[in-house]
This record gives sequence, structure tokens and C-alpha cells, in this order.
Amino acid sequence: MYSADLILAGIIWVVLGVVIAVIAALRGRPFWPWLLYSVAFLPLALLHLIFIKHRNREAGPLDEDV
Repeated sequence: MYSADLILAGIIWVVLGVVIAVIAALRGRPFWPWLLYSVAFLPLALLHLIFIKHRNREAGPLDEDV
């Protein structure tokens, strides 16, 4: 049972890392570096994500025309 719990914890860790990377990408940050950063240092990346501001960027596929 111990190995199953460890595998489940690892899967949850990676999924949370992907969620953080997606949110960072929506804030104008590059996805892949944030994915590596958030999987390697999840608690630090989460705190970092809370305090970063949105980047101004050119209109992309997720932006609406105003």
C-alpha cells in the first residue's frame, strides 16, 4: 500500500504543477519553464504565482477583441 500512496502523491504533485503552469501561461508567462519550475518546486512556484502580475502582451488566441 505504501507504493500506491507514493504513486498517487506523485500524480497529484504533477497535476498541480500543470495547473500552476497553465495559470502562469494565462498570465503571459511561458508555459514550459513554469511547468518545470512548478513540478520541481511546487510550494515555491505556488507562492511565486500568487504574487506575479499579469504581463501585457499582444492579442493572442485567449484574448477577446475589445
